[in-house]
Amino acid sequence: MAEIIDDVKEFSNLTKQYLDVKLEIAKNQAKITISDIVSTLIIGMVVASLIGGSMIILSFGLAYTIGKYFGDTAYGFYAVGLGYFVFSIVLFFIGRAFLKNYIQNEIISKLDKDI
Repeated sequence: MAEIIDDVKEFSNLTKQYLDVKLEIAKNQAKITISDIVSTLIIGMVVASLIGGSMIILSFGLAYTIGKYFGDTAYGFYAVGLGYFVFSIVLFFIGRAFLKNYIQNEIISKLDKDI
């Protein structure tokens, strides 16, 4: 009878150790997944900032070029502004669902990769 009690205690200790190890593994996987998502977001923000800055400079250049063609600088800025307005409306109605699904799928795939 004493042997059975000792075996049960040993099994209980081994089970506790196993669960502790599984918990540590889950914590480490969560840390890796979160750091992967955060680093991807930071890289995306840096790239978006660089692209945004480039777009501003290119927009000014395009506006001055169009303005010079039409004879008044203001017309160039109106044309570029109208182009961005039309692009944003198209992106809002057509690209909204695509971008939302794309971002969701990227996050889910990063989470599924480690789980």
